This record gives sequence, structure tokens and C-alpha cells, in this order.
Amino acid sequence: MGIRTVEEYKESLRDGRRVYIRGSKVEDITRHPVLGVSVNTVAQGFALTSHPDLEVRNLFTAPHPETGELINRYFVTPRNPEDLANRTKMIQRSIELTGGLPFGKDIGTDCLNAAFVVAGRMGNKQYQENARNFLEYVRKKDLAMCGAVTCVKGDRSKEPSKQKHPDYYLHVVDKNKDGIVVKGAKIHITSAPVSNEIIVVPTRQMRENEGDYAVSFAIPSNTKGVVFICRAGRGEWTEHEFHPDRPIRELTEAMIVFDNVFVPWERVFLCGEWQFSMLLAYTFATFHRFTAISYKVPAVEVMAGIAVAMAEYNGLDKVGHIRNKLAEIAGYVETLRALANASAKDPVMYGDIAVPNPLITNMAKLHFASKYHEIMKLVQDICGGIIATTPDKKDWENPDIHDYLEHYLGGSDKFSTEERLRMIHLAQRMACSHESAFHEVTTVHAEGSMATQMMMIMAEAPFKKYKTMARVAAGIKV
Repeated sequence: MGIRTVEEYKESLRDGRRVYIRGSKVEDITRHPVLGVSVNTVAQGFALTSHPDLEVRNLFTAPHPETGELINRYFVTPRNPEDLANRTKMIQRSIELTGGLPFGKDIGTDCLNAAFVVAGRMGNKQYQENARNFLEYVRKKDLAMCGAVTCVKGDRSKEPSKQKHPDYYLHVVDKNKDGIVVKGAKIHITSAPVSNEIIVVPTRQMRENEGDYAVSFAIPSNTKGVVFICRAGRGEWTEHEFHPDRPIRELTEAMIVFDNVFVPWERVFLCGEWQFSMLLAYTFATFHRFTAISYKVPAVEVMAGIAVAMAEYNGLDKVGHIRNKLAEIAGYVETLRALANASAKDPVMYGDIAVPNPLITNMAKLHFASKYHEIMKLVQDICGGIIATTPDKKDWENPDIHDYLEHYLGGSDKFSTEERLRMIHLAQRMACSHESAFHEVTTVHAEGSMATQMMMIMAEAPFKKYKTMARVAAGIKV
């Protein structure tokens, strides 16, 4: 098959999977008012591989490295800086073209690429073959995938094996000649209910007595015992919003319950080799943070654009302290872009697999997360309090009060009142809403906390080199 259509993707989701949202079971997620938005968002990834513009198609597709058959480029295992740069381009271009991030293959291939690295380092030929076969399977079927990494964890002060409930961390509860049985739950899993396949990766380093928790595998989303419990999202645009003339784009997260789920051996990538659990989690985190900094660049570009536009609409674009704030916002955006690009240009090679530079990738993610709230404050300051109190579109359309709004809500003479209101509503969604609060939290915690990024920076930074240079500069014998 190689490349699927949007409709083929949607039809594949009508497979009897168990999905719950707001307390109700969903029979057809493609028609649900909230989950349907997530379906349509992920579906844009399939639309891009069949885009009428050849340049776009050539970015999102690639020839199979052996057969030459056309496949989704996400299924090209990165071998060099160009492959990594193409992933960044795909992510950023998909947002520009569709208005959102499809996120149907990004995280799944982050997990699979990490599994390849670890199987190679272990020298485990069975795991290597399993990973290769699974890659060929998803290539041929053109499947959407999610990565299930974060366990629910229970009491964070306790190790996995010492929890009140042993399945606060997903673990193996049985093995036989055909496969393994796992129990537990993963949480915060983006695109989970609208995926075709789930790839599981350990959430942390496991110890010698925690071999049952050192497990990685892939299963279809409709596997018996798999249950999705979803976050309630916003749904379609409402008649009260000034919004662009394109559908709303939003992804849904879910907790995935694995209730004694059977996994065949041929779909297992790690089982009991606790010594390699850290490498798998670490390598996934590097790939995933590279994905994150790739999609966060266009996200913060929009925030910067809102600040520039609102400064102009309010007639304050020449004011000194406003210009200083704009300069600070621009510095934040362009530093993130430079670090994202640099992480692809200087990869670390594990055999023939190119892993984004771990030090630079974590520096980029930490830069984004640690400064985001300050940048949001600057944007809110520039926009003004009206983003919290603005009348809505139905007010604007009411002939009884329209003229009042037209008269009193104008700003700079260079722009119409409606233009200003449209930008105010975009600023409200991005910087003063339930949606913006959600993104402020995920900025801190998605793709790992800032503490984990600092840990990886400490592990990767060349401190010995720094010290040697200082000793030489001080005239101390090295």
C-alpha cells in the first residue's frame, strides 16, 4: 500500500477499540464532536502525502530505501543530518499548511528509532529483527502511531517495585512461548485514541530487581484489554469566535489502560533487560525533544506575530518599552530556531542511526520551557487587558450594538476595527484561555520536565574540557 488516503485512515479507526470520554463510551471516534477533531487533525498527515503540490509531496514522502516504493518520510530511519533536518521541515511545514500538527507518526517513530538504537547496542538480533519487521509493517500499511511512555507512577517517592499497586508502572505479569502479558497504565499519551498502533517504552531507568518493568513493545490500538480514557477537548469552532476560515486543529491525550494485554514475542523490543532501560528512555527522550523543538518553533513564531500585530493595532509599535519587549520575544524565538537547527546538524551516531545532538536538543527544550511563561507575560502585556474582556463575534454581528463596537473598539487608523478584533480573539485563544493554560502546563511537563533536561545537559556537557581549558588559562599544569 505505502501511502493511505484520509478516508482509508478514518475507516481504519472503526475497529472496535474501547474509547471513553466524559464518562461515555464512544462507538465511532471519527464522528465524535471532540475526538473527531483529533481524527481530522491527524488525518492531515495523510492529506499531505497526497498533496497536489509536488514540492509538498516530495517533502512528506520518500522512496523505500530498498524497494523504491513510495512511503511516508517519517518511516525513513535517520542516517545523517539531512534526514533529521527533513523531520524538522516536515513538522514545521505541516503546521503551516494545515493549521495544526498532525502528530500521527512523529512520536511513534521517535520510539521506534530509539528501539533500533538499543537493540543495536545490545547486539540482540531478535529485537533487531522485531524492530525491522515492525518498521516494514507500518511502512507498508502507512499506519498512525502513538508513543506510550509515561507511567502513572503512584507515589513518586517510591521505586516501581515498591508501589502500593505493582501496576502503577506498566510491567510484565506473565510469559509463555507465544508472548508476554502486561498490566498497567500510561498517561498523557498524545493522539492515543486516534492511532493504529501503540509503541510502549519504559518511562525511566529500572533496577536489577525491576526487570519486569523494563519492557518495550508495539500492539494494535484495538487489542483486547486496551482501554483509552481521554481528555475532553474543545471541539469545533463556535459561532462566538472570530476564527480563520479553516477547521479547528487539536490533538487529544488519553490514559491508556493495559488490562492484562497479550503481546506476541515478535512485537517485543525489550523484556527484562533492565540494564538497557535507561538507554531506551534516554534515546527516546532525545528524539522526542527534537520533535518537540521542531514543532515549537512555529508555535512561538505565532506568539511573536501576535505581539507585533497587537503593538501596531494599539498604536504602540514605536514606544520604547514595547519595542524592547518585542526584541526580547524575537530573541527567544530565534534562539530556539538556531538550537533546533544545530541539533540536527551535529548528530551523534549509534551505528548507522543519526540521533539528534543530545546536549543541544536538551538545551533547546530547556530554553523553550524555562522562558515560555516570561514570554507569555510580555505578549499579554503588549496586547492589553482587552484579550481577557473582549466582546465576541455574536456581539459584533448584533445590529443593536454593532455600531458601538465599531466605534469604540477601534485602534490605530491603519487598521479596521474588525481586524483588531480578530487579532484580539487570536491573542485570547493563545494567551488568555483554557487552551492557553493547557499549553502553559504542557510547556513545563511535555517531553519531560525541565529537571530531566538539566540532568541530560549535565550528562552531556564537556565539563572536563571546560576545566582543562581553565587550568591551562590559569597556568596550572594539566
